[in-house]
Amino acid sequence: MKEIEVLENDAGQRLDKFLMKTFPDLSKSMMYKGIRKKKIKVNRKRCTYDQMLQPHDHILLFLPPDVLKEKEREVPSASTQLDIVFEDQNLLIINKPAGLLSQSDQKEKQDCVVSRVQAYLYQKGEYTMADHSFAPTICHRLDRNTAGLIIAAKNANTLRIINQAIAERAIKKQYRALVSGTFLLDSFQMHGYLKKEGTKAIVKDKPTPGFAEAYMDVKTISKKKDATWCDILLHTGRFHQIRAMMGHFHHPLVGDHKYGYEGPEKQYSLIAYRLDLRNVPMEISQRIFEI
Repeated sequence: MKEIEVLENDAGQRLDKFLMKTFPDLSKSMMYKGIRKKKIKVNRKRCTYDQMLQPHDHILLFLPPDVLKEKEREVPSASTQLDIVFEDQNLLIINKPAGLLSQSDQKEKQDCVVSRVQAYLYQKGEYTMADHSFAPTICHRLDRNTAGLIIAAKNANTLRIINQAIAERAIKKQYRALVSGTFLLDSFQMHGYLKKEGTKAIVKDKPTPGFAEAYMDVKTISKKKDATWCDILLHTGRFHQIRAMMGHFHHPLVGDHKYGYEGPEKQYSLIAYRLDLRNVPMEISQRIFEI
């Protein structure tokens, strides 16, 4: 028998989600059967798989010891180098440089914003690895070669609040991009339908099954002979949205060969320069961040 106390950062999630994160060797079928057969209980009472866990709940598991080995966590050893724009007890606003991953895309260790955040907070004593399923992480991602502002959550409650705000489009994100050519209008809205296929986004002009609506406001900042610096306000956050839509409408980012650029530049310029958190329902001393 194994007993686990639910800590503050582990609360607020479903029982089955918590168990899957905590015990990698526990199969779903064994977990659901254990719940049905009362071999998994919460506070010594019968429970349900979708039961929301509360702080200081006690989970009892009457299952074979070999499936109850908790996920091993290594002491964070990554670089702690971060350009921190803002920090309080709940979150970090980080200015990510181009070339750094937001999070690892492999099973092996990779240098990324997430690993640096965890190492930084571990060094400060704010991340102790005492929680069973939560670790500090980012709330949204930027492409490796996109620079700019990222929100990182220090605790589970902040992560839920920020993720909900992003889902409800309560956080406004603005970008600067250098795109090919010039626009007929200095200010307009770009609209289309996107679908991720492999490592690329496909854009359609009309509603198409499997494609999600995407739109953004575009405003010219300055013009060059054959390129334009523009300000982009995202209304939807689709995969590669800015890059794919600009390429689809014949204004690929300068240097973005993946989406149609054919010139000599090898690196595109896309910067997430502004975050507006004024509509996020949490206490924070600063609401607008800009670089």
